Amino acid sequence: MNYLENFKKEKNLIERFKEENAYLCWVMALYLDRNDVYELGTDNLTDGKNDRKIDFIDLDIGNERITLAQGYYSKKDKDEAPANKASDMNTALAWLLSGDMNEIPEYLRSIIAQCREAIKNNEISCIDAVYVHNLSESKNCKNELDTIQKHQSKLFESYNIEIETHELGKQTTENLYMSRESQILIKDKIEMEEIPLFAEKSDGWDAYVFSVSGKWLFELYNKYGDDLFSANYRGFLGIGKRKKINNSIRQTVEMEPTNFWVYNNGITILTLGVEEDKNKKIISGLSVINGAQTTGSISMVEDSKKSNLEDVKVLCRVIKCNDINLIPKIVKSNNTQNEITSWDRYSNDPIQLCLKEEFKKYGKEYSLKRGFDDTTDSFGIYTIAQPTLAFEGNYSEANRGKNNIFKNNYLYRSVFEDKRARHLLLVYSLAQAVDEVKYEIKDMTSKKEELKDDEIAKLAFFRNLKFKMFLIAIIAECLDSIVDFKVDKKTIALSEVAAQDSLESIKNKWKKFVNSILTILGSQIKIEEINEYISDKEKFEQLCKTLKALISVLQTSSATKFDELTTSLWKG
Repeated sequence: MNYLENFKKEKNLIERFKEENAYLCWVMALYLDRNDVYELGTDNLTDGKNDRKIDFIDLDIGNERITLAQGYYSKKDKDEAPANKASDMNTALAWLLSGDMNEIPEYLRSIIAQCREAIKNNEISCIDAVYVHNLSESKNCKNELDTIQKHQSKLFESYNIEIETHELGKQTTENLYMSRESQILIKDKIEMEEIPLFAEKSDGWDAYVFSVSGKWLFELYNKYGDDLFSANYRGFLGIGKRKKINNSIRQTVEMEPTNFWVYNNGITILTLGVEEDKNKKIISGLSVINGAQTTGSISMVEDSKKSNLEDVKVLCRVIKCNDINLIPKIVKSNNTQNEITSWDRYSNDPIQLCLKEEFKKYGKEYSLKRGFDDTTDSFGIYTIAQPTLAFEGNYSEANRGKNNIFKNNYLYRSVFEDKRARHLLLVYSLAQAVDEVKYEIKDMTSKKEELKDDEIAKLAFFRNLKFKMFLIAIIAECLDSIVDFKVDKKTIALSEVAAQDSLESIKNKWKKFVNSILTILGSQIKIEEINEYISDKEKFEQLCKTLKALISVLQTSSATKFDELTTSLWKG
């Protein structure tokens, strides 16, 4: 299995979290469409005794979703994973909703409390219970999960919350991995309306040729929009006077629908799987990798002409590729006959392309796609957005999740427009330092029976899922106290020299300051008060004033100076 080979290359990830937990968070990163595997492991793995059958928990307010996972990792080749581990999800869901808080381990208590608060506030529409393992999927596990879904759906019905269950064994995880690499965003099963005219196959791929109706394409585009073209170099460019070809395609639909098949070159669809049901083909996931203009133009017909869509027939190739290395070649070959123009995904936004070139000057590779080739280097558009929004003061929106930023054009532009690479690099390295400090504190608890008071406070803070973005915002506010200039949080950046350093080196320069802020924070507010400070802007501002004053006092001691950090900062 290709994905397993790639997982085992993640030596640093495995060393940090151990193989079983590393596998769980690596697969969940695939499943949740995240690049930040280390952050996910640090924040969401429970990894403790008496974990109430919850190995992993993710609260995503932006997507109104709670995800629970139970993991099983076998180092021996077995036929299937134990079904009783799937049934453990019943226990996990029961503890999430109504277990006695006094009997929940302290390391889980804060997270469970936040999930319950989100449920109470009608901020959750779905709870997903996931069984992750590295063996073949089985009927026994499916039956257990189906039973759990039916039973738990009744319990959560009064909260208007849907319960989903999923088994992520070898087959599904391989598909997830391939979907990330092929950039197929639509994962639904879709029925082809006709039987294939003929089929072709070779090593690594299977292909089918259909004749589909304009109505079928119209309904797909109206349901999925531009996600249909996620693996394409170009999206639909629209209809207009300057879009002569697209205008011509639409006119053919409206004026000569029965001739469309012979006038048009057709479309090509890339899919993750093809199965048969009563002589019909069912495809699992799709992206139109050639034919975006055809698909979009058909969907732009005038209302009075929509009845013509049933008469429109379009040549349609469907390709299922099993070779992950062949997929990009298929996509490229299907798109080189025409000039590649701008498309509506952020990876081709001029802002992002300029940033990518600017980062190269400092020896940094800035990723513009959510691929999964190298999870150990997650520096890119999707991992930098959230901490940047928090650093610049909007930690509330940052806590709503990454997807929230990319769905909201105002937030996206707030993060990226007119930004220097050195500013974004400064923020990203700070976020990495916060993650590292959190990991070190969690790791310390597994090695020491007794913690110091400040260590207990730090650990308790980090158990609050909203705390990381809150802390980044605090640190940004407090920078004034260690530099000799007024800090502009939208422009402060690393110096030209500091930006040339490795990400690891820059991250380490932040850690002393992060730890100092955490220590002072623990002396100023009680753990149970943290949510008040997160939700109340006035309390946040007053807290920052107090922290800045205390940091200034600390600066008088040579032992607590932050010279290595301050000499790396540039006022912007």
